[in-house]
Amino acid sequence: MHWADEIAQKLVEKHPDLDCFTCASGISPSGPVHMGNLREVITTFFVAKALRDLGKKVRFIYSWDDYDRLRKVPNGVDESFSKYIGMPYTSIPDPFGCHKSYAEHFEAPFLDALKELGIEVEFLYQTQHYTAGDYADNIIEAIQKRKEIYDIQYSFKTQEANEDDREHYYPINIYCEKCGKDTTTVTSQNEDATVLEYSCKCGHQGKIDLHKNHNCKLPWKVDWPMRWRAEGVVFEPGGRDHSSEGGSYQVSSVIARKIFGIEPPTYQMYDFVRLKGQTTKISSSKGTEMLPEIMLKVYSPEIILWLYTRFLPEKSFDLALDSDVLRVYHEFDRMYEKYRNGSADEIEKRIMELSLAGRPADFEPVSASLIASFAPIVNFDIELLVEVMNKCGENVTVERVKDRFERIKYWMEHYCPEQIVHLLPDKNVEYYNSLSDEQKSWVRELENAMQKEMSIEEMQTLLYDIPKINGQPDKARQKLFFETVYNLLIGQEKGPRLYLFLTAVDRKQILKLLDF
Repeated sequence: MHWADEIAQKLVEKHPDLDCFTCASGISPSGPVHMGNLREVITTFFVAKALRDLGKKVRFIYSWDDYDRLRKVPNGVDESFSKYIGMPYTSIPDPFGCHKSYAEHFEAPFLDALKELGIEVEFLYQTQHYTAGDYADNIIEAIQKRKEIYDIQYSFKTQEANEDDREHYYPINIYCEKCGKDTTTVTSQNEDATVLEYSCKCGHQGKIDLHKNHNCKLPWKVDWPMRWRAEGVVFEPGGRDHSSEGGSYQVSSVIARKIFGIEPPTYQMYDFVRLKGQTTKISSSKGTEMLPEIMLKVYSPEIILWLYTRFLPEKSFDLALDSDVLRVYHEFDRMYEKYRNGSADEIEKRIMELSLAGRPADFEPVSASLIASFAPIVNFDIELLVEVMNKCGENVTVERVKDRFERIKYWMEHYCPEQIVHLLPDKNVEYYNSLSDEQKSWVRELENAMQKEMSIEEMQTLLYDIPKINGQPDKARQKLFFETVYNLLIGQEKGPRLYLFLTAVDRKQILKLLDF
């Protein structure tokens, strides 16, 4: 059974009488939302789909924690924005001047990426919920039980609790009404803990009535279980950093039970997603992010969904932008073909069903390797590419090729320019003169044979016949012959599959370069 189906099955068994299963995910828009963050929403998306496939009603929510404070200025944002540290993301201007706020700037591209991936989700914006007073009663409850919360948090720490700290502990971050920052300290409360007085580092002395004033927020480990109760969450994944011993989930689970009187949701840890060749997790603050909007320029939506669904959430995996991109496309196509012809096993079948959620039933992918081989030769002219591919027996149209063509073109130009090969503009005379007499004879034999049109099969036979010795194949001679032809045509020792290349590319251009 696929991992998403296993989680869904356990949820149904745990909540047999539940009318609607709320599955949650979320992120703070502190900077670019990267492919590591995407794993949270995709994990939830697969579980939600598995529940729906069981006939269950599902509420799939994604919280933008945009009422969180700016902790530090991320890579790519001007250091002058350090003046906004301590303010909520929705109160900070867009660093690049194109959106209403800092939060919206980093939310917008991720929203577009989810739409392209076919992931439909209900978005919750925490600034709206907090400032509307939706959580006021919960906040008051947390303040009234503040010492119990302190004890819970200290039960996970190695150092001993301090009675004075416990007496003055308040699980709340108040945004100062004068400077807008949370650099505040609660100095006193009224009898029922509904009115708090505070002082701010800016010098302001203020008061907040929790029933009426909503310029405040619970800290993360209290906020998380509070929202589990407010939203009725039964499933939510979390990253490895939240899943460690004494980490956010463990602490929040105790707070959920002892403070808010609920059972924590079923939890699934997910591990890091890395870029191939890097040893650290993707991190927007360190500038090592790989953004979904960039990855979607390289990989089609079903490929990205396939990459995430084929790995168990608790297993890390790498994303490639080097030559492995073509291998990824090939592996997907191979599994997809098994799915179409009925030879896929249960897990492979389910992986493809989850990956193809946004594709039509008659989806027919085109070989990415063929596109990469021939698109540069025709100077990325898609109509000529289709003509060349049809000569190779592919039977494609511009509409069928376009989706992968645009992605492979972007990938080659931005990440693998060394794979872009072109026919030489003129004969490689210097190289030809360096050849042995036998190599020159091979070139003449090939050039003579190509005076007439040849089928793919005829070309393949010819290329393996020419370097034979005494009618017998020889691997070393075969390799040398191919290198010779590639050097004369594209100036490199390797290139596209030669028999397809020579059959598909304009014969007059080939003969011009082989005529010595």
